[in-house]
Amino acid sequence: MRSLLASLVLVAALAGCSEEVNVHVDCKTTASTVECSLHQNKGKSEVEACFDFIAVCDNGVEVKATKNCAKVKDGGTVGLTIPTEKLVNIEKCGGSKPPVAKADNLTLNGKASK
Repeated sequence: MRSLLASLVLVAALAGCSEEVNVHVDCKTTASTVECSLHQNKGKSEVEACFDFIAVCDNGVEVKATKNCAKVKDGGTVGLTIPTEKLVNIEKCGGSKPPVAKADNLTLNGKASK
């Protein structure tokens, strides 16, 4: 899969707390993996951020990796590697243009993001 960048922001208010927490996710493909960085840019409470990574290839094939999760807290940044074996349909991805990435099923602590 050709190199691409994906950027998304997960936002949720934590239950039982007035603190709003934002997690910014950046992903970049490499030759064999997708490397993501999750940065908590608002709030301090520990949260588990989860998302499905989807890349639409030039030939229309969707490459998917579902339920990618990492915990982040205290305004920190954590890395998350999505290995090749988790990327469904990677072998069918083709075309002359780079894939276009998107995210689906974005959650913080199991709750859908805003």
